[in-house]
Amino acid sequence: MMQAWMVAVWAGLLLLHPGHSTRVEVQYDPQQRTIELAMRIDHADLEAALQKRLDRRVVIEELDDEQAAAAIGDYLRATLRIDGKPLQADHFEWVGWQRRQISSWIYAELAVAENDRDAVELEILTLYETEPELNHVVTVREGQRVSSRVLSKQRPTVTIGLGNRSD
Repeated sequence: MMQAWMVAVWAGLLLLHPGHSTRVEVQYDPQQRTIELAMRIDHADLEAALQKRLDRRVVIEELDDEQAAAAIGDYLRATLRIDGKPLQADHFEWVGWQRRQISSWIYAELAVAENDRDAVELEILTLYETEPELNHVVTVREGQRVSSRVLSKQRPTVTIGLGNRSD
């Protein structure tokens, strides 16, 4: 018979399980007028999303750099928005990736249209079609200031400062 403290420990572990999440780091580059994006994605989550999108099985460990740029890059471009608008092909540049055993860091640059606003809204819809409970843990770097936010399917948007303030 399991003791009460063991039941409490198991229940606590189940409640604390983080579920599916990605790690995202973003920073605006005013010289290039781009948002630099780094995203760490678990391979199982990414493979499921790519399989749904491409209607074929994809194994991340089997992709070479060119195949990754095509499949993953196209998928990210399709699931990211700036100010509610889908990214055009010339507004998304695949920079590269670091493949690991169970997850990969993916690097891209997102072009920001010329404007006089001091911020844009980045919407991250990546993986929600297969993992609706997933969270994106986003770190935004604005000069010396660093802030973090957790995005969900219900709240998928984060504000990125552009440094256009005149104050």
